[in-house]
Amino acid sequence: MSVQKMSAQKATIYDVAKWAGVSASTVSRYLNRTSFIAKDKVDAIELAIFETGFKHKSRKGEPDTKRNMTIGVIVPSFDAPYVSRILLGMDEQMHKHSYDLIIETTNWDIARERSELNDLVSRQVDGVIIIGGELVESEIAQVTADIPALLMCRSGSGLLPMINVDNEIGAYLATNHLLQLGHSKIFHAMGARGNIETEQRLAGFKRAMTAAGLPSGEPTWISANFEPDEACQRTIEKIESGAEFTAVFAANDLSAFGVIQALHRKGLRVPEDVSVIGFDDLPIGDFYIPRLSTMRQPFAQMGEIAIRYLLDLISGNRPDYDIPPVSIVVRDSTSSIALS
Repeated sequence: MSVQKMSAQKATIYDVAKWAGVSASTVSRYLNRTSFIAKDKVDAIELAIFETGFKHKSRKGEPDTKRNMTIGVIVPSFDAPYVSRILLGMDEQMHKHSYDLIIETTNWDIARERSELNDLVSRQVDGVIIIGGELVESEIAQVTADIPALLMCRSGSGLLPMINVDNEIGAYLATNHLLQLGHSKIFHAMGARGNIETEQRLAGFKRAMTAAGLPSGEPTWISANFEPDEACQRTIEKIESGAEFTAVFAANDLSAFGVIQALHRKGLRVPEDVSVIGFDDLPIGDFYIPRLSTMRQPFAQMGEIAIRYLLDLISGNRPDYDIPPVSIVVRDSTSSIALS
């Protein structure tokens, strides 16, 4: 039975301790991070704080390590589809804890990213999660210093912990799906140059094509920049150049939508004339015409894991989580070349 948050009077650490089944001194040590506390007790205390509605107020003489019960999240943009799904997973996980999220956007601007990171540190958040972004890892580590930081969906050198899916194997599986359908004239609508996901997905495409004994060099790519309008324009140019192809692997779903629009404008049918597969599995893909075949990224689960991972780092526990693998979703935009 769930315990209702206290309303008649403010909850105390004694209420939290009773709910969590630990001593008040353990709750105090948790709040001040003055010593190690086992993960099961940390989880119980955090749930107890959430259920009782306890609010920790700073007092003079408390150590600098005290918890402020806030986590900072830096994202490139709220309207990036993958970001919104990661945040959805984070929000779902936060219902099980007593922390508040402070979410800041950078609008893909590295100077703003640097400013937002410094601001979160000055606000004494307990930990930081950076989704995407352009700041180099060494600078992030220097700015955050003793504050736990977690990177997501970006490149890194291993200086800071990171959560990513295996983009290369996902791209390999997407391209292999087209190969298994009998397609041999395939091109790749790649993402933004210099982006780690772009490079990894291009590597997966090249790996699958090379294994099949097919060309995988620059003539088989277009630069779609992860954008539908760019993918549409580059695909039209490819068609008008006389290039022959029967299938396209797009580096993300938005690019796939742009490719399909270009094919429609040039009088080509999907999948009868050209098969198209994307990467991400955005919700709209299941309602697009034709319904988009794609590689599903577990964005919501990644968001949930990111919160649990960072909370472990904050509490000094060793995180140990497996990121769910990407998986293929076959819908209506791909078909066997024999049926085309």
